[in-house]
Amino acid sequence: MINEHLSIEKKNIPNITLYSLSGRLDENSFYMLKDEIGSDEPKDNMILNLAHLKYISSSGIRALFEIKNKLENGGKKLILTEASENIIRIFSLLELWKSFIHYEKENEAIRSFSS
Repeated sequence: MINEHLSIEKKNIPNITLYSLSGRLDENSFYMLKDEIGSDEPKDNMILNLAHLKYISSSGIRALFEIKNKLENGGKKLILTEASENIIRIFSLLELWKSFIHYEKENEAIRSFSS
């Protein structure tokens, strides 16, 4: 799914849905993330690869929290991976980075579900 601000690519792995986000997750695009990812009942654990995410606003962070809470209520996990220093800094300024499970590399996040 693509708009002028955000691109979302989906990949299915056994028991995991992996989404790669590119662009900006802000007030102009957070609804797209919620429609693509947060609209159905969670069937799998989820990984969000943020390697190509350039910016995230408070609206984007709120959307991630809504997805995280929905997954957790269904007994599933959300893991963030490959976030840039800029994205981590935005989360950290709001003291929210520790609220999420996160890994430096996508393959570490995938392996975490098999342990």
